Amino acid sequence: MTRNGLRSIDIHAHVLLPGVMNGCGAAGPELTVKDGVQTFRAGDYSISGVKFMDSPMSSPEQRLALMDRMGISFQVLSPYPMLFFYDQPDAAAIAYCQRHNDEMATLVAAHPDRLGGFATLPMQDPAAAAAELHRAVMQLGLCGSYIGKTFNGRLLSDPAFDIVWSEHTRLNVPAVIHPAPAAPGSATASWDLDLIIGFSSDETTAIAHLILGGVLDRHPGLIAIIPHGGGFAPYVRSRFESAIEKRPWGKGLLKRPFDELWSQLYFDSLIHDVPTLEYLIKVHGAERILLGTNFAAWDQDDHMIERIECLAIPTESKTAILSGNAERLFKRTLRA
Repeated sequence: MTRNGLRSIDIHAHVLLPGVMNGCGAAGPELTVKDGVQTFRAGDYSISGVKFMDSPMSSPEQRLALMDRMGISFQVLSPYPMLFFYDQPDAAAIAYCQRHNDEMATLVAAHPDRLGGFATLPMQDPAAAAAELHRAVMQLGLCGSYIGKTFNGRLLSDPAFDIVWSEHTRLNVPAVIHPAPAAPGSATASWDLDLIIGFSSDETTAIAHLILGGVLDRHPGLIAIIPHGGGFAPYVRSRFESAIEKRPWGKGLLKRPFDELWSQLYFDSLIHDVPTLEYLIKVHGAERILLGTNFAAWDQDDHMIERIECLAIPTESKTAILSGNAERLFKRTLRA
């Protein structure tokens, strides 16, 4: 329970499952320690200075203790974005995703009153991704998918992925779209810009593909959750609408009203200041915002729940953000 006695469900909480280490061939993942500093590698990407092992990221006991200190009642755990492995061969990626989802299910089954989990999918093979989502939800009891925005060069709006979106709709589970770190040598590789602004830019682009690329039009039952407050999209929504109205390609582009498509989007609360969070709630609605802390990661927000509790909004809106919206979206699978 939170400090004010409200239940809380954190849907932005990454986990490193020790059982998947070295599970994807040469891509790893692997962890090395030099002079007490942990370096984590997955494929060509590596990051130092984040404590992966002997930390809440990988230790269930430390996780639960930190959840208690932060006032988090329940978490839906997600794969670490470095571990999507969309550039790996299909067979290796499928085997890795199965292994990861099995490990996730084992962890949450050991703590069903505190933990749920999202599935990772081999999106480079859409049919295999749809099959793995079905297995993860129906057999393993996971809550939905956790995926990136590009898949081995194919974009989110590629009709090849319609089989995956249809399976989400059929199972009535959401897709969380969380970008992966930038490739080495990219414009955002310096100063951790991929983490600071790159994710938000990628999330905004993902929303553009969901709406302008027809994904939400083709799948009216699909719910997409975008972390980090929806990237920049909530603040440039009017530009989307203006472009659809005024640009030549916009005429007849959407089969349903823009507002209907936008209502299929949910954002988390991982915004680190109150005025911006207040704006997000005002323009997007408390009924479509979920608690997110980036638990155990580099920018974990220790005070996210306190910020929500102190907002000048009705108690029912706070309850919706802290737990009610998650309970509604995950009613199919949530065991808490």
